Amino acid sequence: MIDLLLSTLRSLRAHALRFSLTSLGIVWGAMMLVFLSAMMEGVDRHFRRELQEVGPRIVILWPGSVLKNRVGERGARLVEVEEDDLDSLQTLDSIEDVAPDILLWAQIVRAGRRTKLLAVNGASERTQAIRNFEVAEGRFLTPTDIERGARVAFLGAESAERLFGREPAVGRRIQIESVSFRVIGVSVPKGDQLIHVNGKDDTVVMIPWTTARRWLDRNDHFEQVIFAAPTQEASFTAVDHSRDLLALRHAFDPRVETALAYLNFHEVMRDVYNVQIGLRIFLVAAGVITLLVGAMGVMNIMLVVVGERTVEIGLRKAVGATSRAIFVQFVAEAGAVCAISGLIGAALGVIMTQLLGGVAPPGTPISSPPVLDPFTGIAIVSALIVTGMVAGLLPAVRAARVPPSEALRGL
Repeated sequence: MIDLLLSTLRSLRAHALRFSLTSLGIVWGAMMLVFLSAMMEGVDRHFRRELQEVGPRIVILWPGSVLKNRVGERGARLVEVEEDDLDSLQTLDSIEDVAPDILLWAQIVRAGRRTKLLAVNGASERTQAIRNFEVAEGRFLTPTDIERGARVAFLGAESAERLFGREPAVGRRIQIESVSFRVIGVSVPKGDQLIHVNGKDDTVVMIPWTTARRWLDRNDHFEQVIFAAPTQEASFTAVDHSRDLLALRHAFDPRVETALAYLNFHEVMRDVYNVQIGLRIFLVAAGVITLLVGAMGVMNIMLVVVGERTVEIGLRKAVGATSRAIFVQFVAEAGAVCAISGLIGAALGVIMTQLLGGVAPPGTPISSPPVLDPFTGIAIVSALIVTGMVAGLLPAVRAARVPPSEALRGL
């Protein structure tokens, strides 16, 4: 084995220029495969993290209207979802949590001398699980807060910072329009979000929906409802079941699309994942093309090398070298060319990934820093080694079949 390794290194050194030129394409291909794989892994993790932050199983429901035949919108009947409807939705096996989501949009919020425009939402205690809020300080809304219509508020991380700076927010008083509220909790920062309604979750102010209805909204029905299915895949079933239930309670055909509108976050993210699958297919295709080009280059150069080393092959056979030894020698040289080129390309890909990861803004909605996967790098280099050895089979067979008598005529 040591003799084979030394002989392979001597051969590579003797034909350094030719092998180096052949290796350029393999180096470039390996570098780009490692870099693109890291980019895809980073984007994939970014989307999954963003989905988890928003609420991985959340569905938004908007009541609409039922149109009458031959009348159009003039005779439309509004579908008004009320508290009893939410209680009925909660009984469905396909729905785990349901909550009203009263959007008060941008409201004037005051804290001491600071006045800010913040998104205010009327919520329930179930909103925390549906929208995946984590409590950093204090607590979230409770059933008692909802029942009593308490004037309490749960702040998003950025809302708390804008209102109170670095000072503790829990226990302080804020005013929404002219109504006073006591801050009971602050959320863990979520950062930027791919999908959000009524502003980012970090800039929201949550108050009990009963309080919002009494003091700010003064509406007897819900214009928006959120719910969560037990699993992401079950969200489609939850949409169908909720439509059937509300159609029964409000006397309309469940096939009427205008009666209810839905935004299924899992459906949105599924479309994003489909795009990612397409990009991964492209990456695999690029990898296959890189391997084929590398294989053709290595095979061609090894065929040229066999022709130039015919005399050497004859001499080795004349002194006792077997055809098998000649065959193994040329296969090893082809594999070594691809292995060295793959390692250099992978190393350059790692360097590019680290450089981009150092300068790319992390956590932005449209990009994310690349993430290196050691398994991917190992797989790429291993595939190049196997490709090189396969590409070297034909030249190795031709070298092994060279008759010593014909080879020695060139002396």
